[in-house]
Amino acid sequence: TLSKSFQSAFNVVKGSVPARTDVPDTDFDACGKKGIADLKAANEGGTLFGSLAQGYGAPPAIANAYKDVVSKFVHGQIKSSDEAVTQLVQAIDDAR
Repeated sequence: TLSKSFQSAFNVVKGSVPARTDVPDTDFDACGKKGIADLKAANEGGTLFGSLAQGYGAPPAIANAYKDVVSKFVHGQIKSSDEAVTQLVQAIDDAR
């Protein structure tokens, strides 16, 4: 599944960018080509960050604290953005 040919074929159909940065962009549309170029540039420039949603952007305890506070805010259990920020800082501190 990580071969260049499979990554190209799969991601062209899915409309996503390959996990590998050495997959040729030949078969991709303009959007795919830009995504591949942006991923390479971020990786090479040290600005590539993992996805919080996919579990790569933060340790599980921090990600769960973030998701808990955001969920409460979205569902109206936290009434203001200022309170959400306060609770998020506290939740992350507690998770550490």
